[in-house]
Amino acid sequence: MALISLQEISLSLGGTMLFDQISLQLESGERVALLGRNGAGKTTLMKTMAGQTGVDKGKVIYQNGIHVTHLPQEVPVDLTGNVFDIVLSGLGQRAQIVADYHHLNHRLQSDHSPALLRQLDQLQAKMDQSNGWEIDRQVEQVILQMKVDAEACFEHLSGGQKRRVLLAKALVLKPEVLLLDEPTNHLDIDSI
Repeated sequence: MALISLQEISLSLGGTMLFDQISLQLESGERVALLGRNGAGKTTLMKTMAGQTGVDKGKVIYQNGIHVTHLPQEVPVDLTGNVFDIVLSGLGQRAQIVADYHHLNHRLQSDHSPALLRQLDQLQAKMDQSNGWEIDRQVEQVILQMKVDAEACFEHLSGGQKRRVLLAKALVLKPEVLLLDEPTNHLDIDSI
């Protein structure tokens, strides 16, 4: 079975027909490039495959249990926080305990109160029970591969560094389908 199957999808935006009965299948192991002029609908097609945009007609079918991640063309202007938290957010709710653990560790650098130490013990127990240490290792590993500082403030990074952080966020989930929209935007030659 295909990872993603588009079956005769049609979509119009603002009265303009972008897709007229398009059919497409993405199979495991395939690498597919979309080529076309500006405004032809490449980004919209990727958003459709990622489940972010609906269709007027036709069906989008996903293999059961599949993870699809979409790296958008532009860096979101309102994204703030440190690199670790942004990459960790790629794992959704299951990473909340890891986020809480890291935030508490930062607080403990300046406050060694007994209440915070008790809270740390509780979070460590939750990390043990919920595979939190493996999630933490996974996030640290992908950040290291992208060569960015986990504690760096996202809004102070260069465009290329921000792009690498967003790629790390997309990769941390280990998706079966990774949709990259203009993936080399903001990257220097060494990064590409």
